[in-house]
Amino acid sequence: MTEQELKFLQQQMIYYNSSKQSFENSPIAQSLLINSIENSEIRQELFNRYKAVAEQSKAQLSAFYMKTAEEQRNEFRKKYHDEMKKMWSDHRTLTDNDKLPMNMLYLINERCKKIGERLQLIYKFKSQPFV
Repeated sequence: MTEQELKFLQQQMIYYNSSKQSFENSPIAQSLLINSIENSEIRQELFNRYKAVAEQSKAQLSAFYMKTAEEQRNEFRKKYHDEMKKMWSDHRTLTDNDKLPMNMLYLINERCKKIGERLQLIYKFKSQPFV
């Protein structure tokens, strides 16, 4: 997961935790089973418990999802940096016949930068409905 994907996910989480996406506005808030209870006090108590469980589950899932996304981002970031270190280390230690020309390393580095810039633009565009 890239840095942009994580930021996009964070924006989505903010949106889905907003008042527009509250429990009362969700389809699961309308429970036929709970609504069929005639005693209003019992119905309200059961609904409050149901709501508390749903909101707690949503919060736990959101936290787990964010934690997993951050771990994945950190893992891929480390892999990327390790590969870049290896590439430059190989360039310094290999014989002239075995190593990539400096122009090729420069092109690889520039290509990585361009990919990063494009990803930023894509996620900026994707996040517009949430802002």
